[in-house]
Amino acid sequence: MSGQRTSGPSLAVFAALLLASVTSTLLVAARVVHTRRLAYLFLVYNLVLAWIPLGLSVAVQALDGLRPRAARLAAGLSLAAWLAFFPNAPYLMTDLLHLKVQGNRLLWLDLIALQAFAWTGLALGFVSLDIVQRVVARRVGRAASWLFAAVVMGLSAFGIYLGRFQRWNSWDVVRDPLGLFSDVAHMVLHPFAHAHVVAFSAVLAAFLLTAYLVVQSLAYHPSRNG
Repeated sequence: MSGQRTSGPSLAVFAALLLASVTSTLLVAARVVHTRRLAYLFLVYNLVLAWIPLGLSVAVQALDGLRPRAARLAAGLSLAAWLAFFPNAPYLMTDLLHLKVQGNRLLWLDLIALQAFAWTGLALGFVSLDIVQRVVARRVGRAASWLFAAVVMGLSAFGIYLGRFQRWNSWDVVRDPLGLFSDVAHMVLHPFAHAHVVAFSAVLAAFLLTAYLVVQSLAYHPSRNG
């Protein structure tokens, strides 16, 4: 095993993600101050959850290539935790369902805030996936790493369904693993009885993978490298 480390995003990328997170949070804070109500405060909590996979991906990258067995075990556990928490990032898109249109004098602010959180969540997820994909590419090749990315998007879309409609969350992997496994197994073993789950997961996975490809193409545009 080579000791060469994989390169990751620059500090400017992390600074931009922090700026996006602060801006999104300030939009909710402005609403709270104006209305004196805590509506949409849950977005901040969901945003914190969206940062977790980014932190875990950095841990995977830091542990990649280290020779001690303990380091390799820690890398494997970090990767598993990253996969479990990754859906929390794109999950922020689904919070658009909370937008109240009728009789909402702050519709414009709510719409901007919800989209800000959605975009920030996607950005956090894409950066974390890019970090992990680089590690995978180093180990098994670039082509296989894109297959890995596609699988992650599919699993993430299914995870988002579990979170939004079945009300499971990443912590339930530890808190109620049997209940979660039972629910997932029932849907997996009876796909025709859950065609709407398959359709939702497939459409959302296609969107996420397409969006990720677009972001990757922008990141590696020739004008940025020459």
